[in-house]
Order: sequence, then C-alpha cells, then structure tokens
Amino acid sequence: MKWSSEQLLKLAHQGLTFSETVDYSSLLTGNDDILAVSPAKIDGEYSFHDPDFIFDLTISVTLTMACSKTLKPVEVPLFIEVEEVFSHFVGEDSRLIEQNTVDLYPIVWSNIYLEKPLKVVHPEAEDLDFDEPSKPKGHPGLQDLEKYK
Repeated sequence: MKWSSEQLLKLAHQGLTFSETVDYSSLLTGNDDILAVSPAKIDGEYSFHDPDFIFDLTISVTLTMACSKTLKPVEVPLFIEVEEVFSHFVGEDSRLIEQNTVDLYPIVWSNIYLEKPLKVVHPEAEDLDFDEPSKPKGHPGLQDLEKYK
C-alpha cells in the first residue's frame, strides 16, 4: 500500500482499486489496552482530482481488548470507512506527500487506533453490580451522639 506520486499520476485517468490484508500485531505495545489485532482487510479506490490524490478506504478488523470490569478478553469488530486526501501542497483537508511517496500503512493503523472504543464490557460482566463505597460515619468519638437524634 505504498506508491510513488509518479505511479499515481500514471493511474490518474484509469483509477485504481485494491484489496489487501495487513497484519498490525507488531505495532501493539505492552502498555496498550489492545491485547490482539486480527489481520486488517483493506479495500480501497484511488482517484486523482488535480492536485489531490484521493483514497477511499474500507477497513475491517477485529480488536481483542480487555473488559473494563473483569479484564476478560473481548473481541471488538470494527468496520471503518474513511477518505484520505494527499497533496504536494500544504492544505487543511489533505496530508502532505513526503519523500514523493504515499504510504497508507501508518494511515490505516491510525484510523483503527482512533476508532477503538475507550471502554468495552464482556457480555458476562454487564450484570455485575459493585457495592457503593460506604460513607464514613464521622469521628469515632462522636458516634454515641447518634443515639440522641
């Protein structure tokens, strides 16, 4: 999923469709809340609208995350549709093409990472109730005064 801008200019009139499966498991870090990631299925279309290189991407991936209540693994399927615009010129709505290449590998991972839920709950843990913390009764020396209310 890496092209030079010359390759993309040659494909400008005919466009490009692609379908790839990419493994991002090597990007997981030990302190992250993502335990595992399935290979991501990426379907995309490329079009050129001078001066922009436009990629319409569909990303399907399953993340395994820790339940926020029980720490049990929970599989979270994600389906992401995104449009990425690249240009040789700095713009608000486009990414700058660096070193004359367009590399979608890190762009796809950042979209996956941004779409992951902040909190997941295992189906068995949804009906778990935890006790409310008890309220302090006050100073122990003054507890006998409760009798006189």
